[in-house]
Amino acid sequence: MKSYPVRVSFDPYRGANPNRLRKSADYNRVAARIEKFLNDQLANEPDDTVRQFFSRTIAADLREDEDLVQRVVFSIDCGHNGVTIVKGNFERAMERLANPPREQSAENSRARC
Repeated sequence: MKSYPVRVSFDPYRGANPNRLRKSADYNRVAARIEKFLNDQLANEPDDTVRQFFSRTIAADLREDEDLVQRVVFSIDCGHNGVTIVKGNFERAMERLANPPREQSAENSRARC
């Protein structure tokens, strides 16, 4: 599980092979887009939140090649189908998942008065 803000590893290749340079540039372009996408999604979430992102949905949202997105997402946290990210404190986030806050309906609050 990764923590927010997410940092994605980039391909450091700087050699002379033009085919390898093109693949590296493509990988780095998609990696930068995924990093921005994940961080933008989590920026609006409250603290102590756990979110899952699936490679397939990331690829669809960004309109990128699914295999390339899968490679990039796998490099984030070795998840085969996606990545799980926690924003804030992990223990409190897990507690929030186990015990979600209950919303009182108007009918229930009137019955208690």
